Amino acid sequence: MGWPAAPGTGPYPLTLNVPAFYLLGGVLAVFGGMLYLLYTRPYGHRRALQGYLEAAGISLVFLVFSFLLVVWLAVHDPMGNRTSRALFDVVLGGVWLTFAIPIVTVGSSVHHRSHGGVPWMLPSVAIAVGLFALIFAVYYGG
Repeated sequence: MGWPAAPGTGPYPLTLNVPAFYLLGGVLAVFGGMLYLLYTRPYGHRRALQGYLEAAGISLVFLVFSFLLVVWLAVHDPMGNRTSRALFDVVLGGVWLTFAIPIVTVGSSVHHRSHGGVPWMLPSVAIAVGLFALIFAVYYGG
């Protein structure tokens, strides 16, 4: 089996009108609301904001990436090919985020708390990307 085709038009419906998309959007909204509250807090917001970004920054990046990916796929081709459907399912199936966010959050926290002495940030991101590729291959393969 060769390299998957680029996302494109096909026979698989990609709809955002599913509970998993609303859950992803809701989690992203909660993270955004927390960031907004910490940013607008009148006292001590600098330390709280730094703590939030240290603890949740990488998770926020993964959530934003996931949200934008499924929106792009659904808008780009509402009827997608196998590649589009597999990418869509990797994110909205929740399996990838269930593993990737905790792995990268721990790696990021260890990296930051050790001031780079234990360089786990990039390896944890590499593991999350590898998990994405593995789960994509499972969904793509059927």
